[in-house]
Amino acid sequence: MKLVLAAAVCLALAAPQDKEKLREALKDTELKGSWIYDDLNAGIAEAKKSGKPMLVVLRCVPCVTFKGFDKQVASREDADLAALMDQFVCVRLVQAYGMDLSFFQFDFDLNWAVVLMNSDRTIYGRYGSKTGEKGNAARVSGEGLRKALEGALEYHKGYPGNAKDFAAKIGPAPAWKTPEAIPDMKNRPNAVAADGTRQKCIHCHMTREAEIWTLRSGGQPIPDSLLWAYPMPDAVGLSLDLKERATVKSVAPGSAAEKGGFKAGDSLRKLQGQPILSIADVQWVLQNAKAPCTLEAEVERDGAAAKATLSLDATWRRKDDWTWRVQVWPIRHRLLGVSPFEHVEGPGLNLKVSKFPPDFVKDKNKDGAKVFQKDDVIVGVDGRTDVETESQLLAYLMQKKAGSTAEFSIVRGGKPQKVTLTLP
Repeated sequence: MKLVLAAAVCLALAAPQDKEKLREALKDTELKGSWIYDDLNAGIAEAKKSGKPMLVVLRCVPCVTFKGFDKQVASREDADLAALMDQFVCVRLVQAYGMDLSFFQFDFDLNWAVVLMNSDRTIYGRYGSKTGEKGNAARVSGEGLRKALEGALEYHKGYPGNAKDFAAKIGPAPAWKTPEAIPDMKNRPNAVAADGTRQKCIHCHMTREAEIWTLRSGGQPIPDSLLWAYPMPDAVGLSLDLKERATVKSVAPGSAAEKGGFKAGDSLRKLQGQPILSIADVQWVLQNAKAPCTLEAEVERDGAAAKATLSLDATWRRKDDWTWRVQVWPIRHRLLGVSPFEHVEGPGLNLKVSKFPPDFVKDKNKDGAKVFQKDDVIVGVDGRTDVETESQLLAYLMQKKAGSTAEFSIVRGGKPQKVTLTLP
């Protein structure tokens, strides 16, 4: 009887998911035109048959960010964009369960992203960016997407003669094949195939989050590329025009971009030998840069070819802020037992403890509420001089082993003192 039951379970797990039922459950009703729903292999087969390139949208349907822009694309509201999309095999993937991490490598904190590719799985480029600024955090535009699609069609016409140009668009082999294979993911009830609810679906952001905690629980170092992931070009002094393919809008004074010779108006064609379609492509190169290094750029300036460089030191990422990312919440809760800090004006680390996690948060450092008091201002940790931001503080604490302690310099009631917290 047990063998029969086990066999039935295995057959049920192996059965293909009913994608139409999934779409109905998600109420994903905005799709117009030809879409292949949540089935990459079917999209590849159609692209091989038609000879078209592929436009693969990865979308967390219930999430609010990108909702308006996703509707524009899914329903092909813009006639010019729709005409371009008709030249692609369009695939819409709506869950991270089963996602091939050796191929789909992008900023997992997005809930809308595009991969432009060939049916042989060569990636022409990526589109979709987000940053933590207040207001409209989605760095996308209809005009920018159209120009990325136009560029991908140009690449496709030249393929396979230009195949070598795209070799670096896929990164090194990951430690785990799929998100559900990451050890920490096994502790999460969401780590199942999607059923149309938020509770049963691996959200893309969980992928990096699970990897971070897997490394920490195993006592392994957490690389800066996991915490300061997919830096925006702004981190090196490049502000790119959202409505263009990859055109420099401004260059920050004193930045790596200015020192490397970038000028406003430069159209970025290649970075470190890779063709560039969008901001996301620049992020891809920055994400995979092995600092310290110097990245070589080919730009078009005033109608002529020009060169520029980006010299990155070993700690260049650490000047940026990653605390807008979703994984910051469990890090604050689990390590410090606090909720978001208030940033106090002044030089260096000035983080006010404004609140503690509510009772429903089970996975938290309960000693945090005993060691810290409301309105404490954290001004230092372990006497270090290289921890000046919340991002740097949390990254430093994540590297400390479970069971170790951290000594915090705080100001309480206007008086400096030190407190010690054991990190779980």
